[in-house]
Amino acid sequence: MEPMIDATIKMSVQADKREEILQTIKSLLGPIRNEPGCLSCYFCVDAEDEHIVIFRQEWKTNEDLAAHLKSENFSVLLGVMKLLSIEPEIRINTIASTAGAEVITAARAR
Repeated sequence: MEPMIDATIKMSVQADKREEILQTIKSLLGPIRNEPGCLSCYFCVDAEDEHIVIFRQEWKTNEDLAAHLKSENFSVLLGVMKLLSIEPEIRINTIASTAGAEVITAARAR
């Protein structure tokens, strides 16, 4: 399996900006998913704190992610992040393998 690039942004969204931020991110999902090399793109709201939003993207290569970071879609996302009162937590990880399914299969077999 080729390595995959995981880009995750954790944002703390204040109540008065929440609707605007969520709508903007939702509008970016389809266009980002259609960018070359995008394997997945989604966001969710933390079940314990509705002010925490996680925006996650998976890319085939570093080059695909680099192209995304230069895109209009990413520029819009940067604009959204300027609305935050707390600096977002951004993580970019290279995932060399995805193991774990065998653990779940074994647990179910018990």
